[in-house]
Amino acid sequence: MTGQTWSEAGFGRLIQRTLQAGVACSVALLLLGGVLGLASSAASGAVLGAGILVLVLTPVARVAMLIYGFHRSGEQFFALASLVVLLLLALAVLA
Repeated sequence: MTGQTWSEAGFGRLIQRTLQAGVACSVALLLLGGVLGLASSAASGAVLGAGILVLVLTPVARVAMLIYGFHRSGEQFFALASLVVLLLLALAVLA
């Protein structure tokens, strides 16, 4: 993605980086929680829970980036379809 050009490659990199960042943050939190658990720290459970939460929310972030990318590329139908998926995910969490 160079300058103002929005390409499929740029869109793919956006999705790839979103997933990589989510997994990397999750792994870091899980490893930290494991180390804290070995050190018998009371915070280990909370950190492990945060790592799992980040891992679960990573696909939600991907859908949000899909909405952004489709909207930016002019694909309004697919942006709307991704928004519906995001709303269904939110309803599933709240139900």
